[in-house]
Amino acid sequence: MNTSAVPIKIFCACGQKYAFEVHPHNGAMPVPVACPVCKRDGTHEANRIIAKILNGKTQPLPPPSVNALLNSVQSSLAPHLVDALKDAVVQELAAQRRELLAAQQAASAELTTLVHRLESVQTPLFERLRAYETRIADLEKDLADQSKENRELLKLKIELLKEQVQTECAASRLNFN
Repeated sequence: MNTSAVPIKIFCACGQKYAFEVHPHNGAMPVPVACPVCKRDGTHEANRIIAKILNGKTQPLPPPSVNALLNSVQSSLAPHLVDALKDAVVQELAAQRRELLAAQQAASAELTTLVHRLESVQTPLFERLRAYETRIADLEKDLADQSKENRELLKLKIELLKEQVQTECAASRLNFN
């Protein structure tokens, strides 16, 4: 007794679900079947499903009106699902924005604290630097004044030596004459 293809869905004890279509031979599976995961024999379960279908206890496929109803429900629910998804995304984005704003405010407060600490450390350093610069300017001025005095002293010394040389030259000319 050859019949049309029968859809078979088996739920294995390991939790795997597998499905296939078969042309039953004499109201049973023409070949043995096994779970694709655990390799457990599923032939007996497939034969039981074939017997139910062939005896009219169950229908192999739902009538077309059920499929049409499912498709219409899906198409009418799609806009509502999209709206719900949009709302969820917007709410999540708003929550993330609030978190980011809180983090920014905390970072801003921490940065302000760091700026105040830097200023408190920096002010004494600038004052010390100004004092050093003033002292260097004073020392350079003193050095310039001393150089000027030294030059004047050297000029006076040179003039004195010239006078002394002239005096000695004049005295030695007098002795030779």
